[in-house]
Amino acid sequence: MPIRQKILPIFFALCTLYCFRSGYHPPDQDAIHTQMIISANLKKELGWFAFGTAVALLLGVLLSWPATALTLFMAGYVGWMLYRFETIVHWLRNGAKAERAPFSNGLTDEMVELIHREKKYSRKQKSRYRRSLAQFNNLAASLPDAIIVLDDLGEIRWANPAALKLLNIHPEKDLGQRIDNLVRNPDFSQFVHQTNKEKQEVEIPAPAAPESILVVRKVPSDKHMTVLIAADVTQGVRLREMRKAFVADVSHELRTPLTVIQGYLEILQDNPSLEPSVVNAVNEVNTQSDRMRGIVEDLLELSKLEANPLGETEGNTVNVADMIRAMIAPLNQEALKHDIRCSIDDSLTLLGSENEIYSACSNLLNNAIKYTETGTRIRLKWQLGSAGTAVFEVADNGPGIEARHLSRLSERFYRIDTARSREQGGTGLGLAIVKHVVQRHGGSLQIDSTPGSGSQFRAVFPASRVQRMQQVANN
Repeated sequence: MPIRQKILPIFFALCTLYCFRSGYHPPDQDAIHTQMIISANLKKELGWFAFGTAVALLLGVLLSWPATALTLFMAGYVGWMLYRFETIVHWLRNGAKAERAPFSNGLTDEMVELIHREKKYSRKQKSRYRRSLAQFNNLAASLPDAIIVLDDLGEIRWANPAALKLLNIHPEKDLGQRIDNLVRNPDFSQFVHQTNKEKQEVEIPAPAAPESILVVRKVPSDKHMTVLIAADVTQGVRLREMRKAFVADVSHELRTPLTVIQGYLEILQDNPSLEPSVVNAVNEVNTQSDRMRGIVEDLLELSKLEANPLGETEGNTVNVADMIRAMIAPLNQEALKHDIRCSIDDSLTLLGSENEIYSACSNLLNNAIKYTETGTRIRLKWQLGSAGTAVFEVADNGPGIEARHLSRLSERFYRIDTARSREQGGTGLGLAIVKHVVQRHGGSLQIDSTPGSGSQFRAVFPASRVQRMQQVANN
């Protein structure tokens, strides 16, 4: 081979070796950007590759076999890289322990370093997770209420220790079991599997201690999970029952003396020989006696509603449309000063207690008449609501009610304007009766109001009690 052809490859190899070993790069912008993003280990790897290529090319030129030398070098370099990768894979397969890390250099050294760093970070994360989980378990164990996590099939995924005490559900042994197989109560099973939000909680006797009463609440969660929270409310239930019994007994005992007092007052009112001042006093006493009798009657009605729950299929078919018309017909002159209009679905009937439904609807209408000014527009609606429910609505464009009062309007004896309520003859029990009647029929009382714009009171009855006239005729 001519000497000139031998010198050129040797010169090229020496220049390449110099450039990679000295770190020289051309000064153009692309090269500068490349230098910024290439790591030190990659530079080292490229330097070795360039050095090996130059040496192989130099030896190949000297031996007159440059292509063969380069091929052998490439094959050896690839084999060496594969060996280094295999040692790393073997190390990972055996736990990637730091003390057993393979000797490496260049790119593989950076790989080992990154793996070791991620392994160390993962250990810290696992340790933090274990501490958080231990704290959560300690907090859950200290809670007096039972907490149970269910999947979409009703199977238990997690429970705290209180679940064993209250619901007789073991936090470990009962995992994967259907909860309705462990807590055998029809109301509880229906509550757990209901898909709507009509019923937010249910009271059941404790499986482990039937004399205790539990209230169970359901909290939907993400990923088809549901959280059940059960609390022991035995003491509260007993106090509530004592209060109900006390109110019922006192109301019943007051009924008889009030009847006697009113009888004597009527006799006095019919006596023409009384002085005018005495007549005025007798009339005032009679008015207050009537008001007290109204309170007693309302309390007795509330006690009856609370003491006798209504079954889902219990009751008679109530033609609410005719009932509303009959309710409007005898209104007094004060009511006729309002603009009362109706929107009624005649085909819509309800399964329930007619007297109770009449009481609830008339209370809502009378409130709208009593507590709004003359000329107020009052709209009565009886129509089908969403999801097959039936809705009786009383809406007005009166002064409205401030938001701070809305949540307490259905409480017993709660009044926004005490003086006006007494002047109008209100007992403070009307909305409480409405709420109990609607709840007894499985529904809910909804109240919306905006000061200056009016109020809307809606009695929403569940779809299970809604009937159509054609359906009633077929039955």
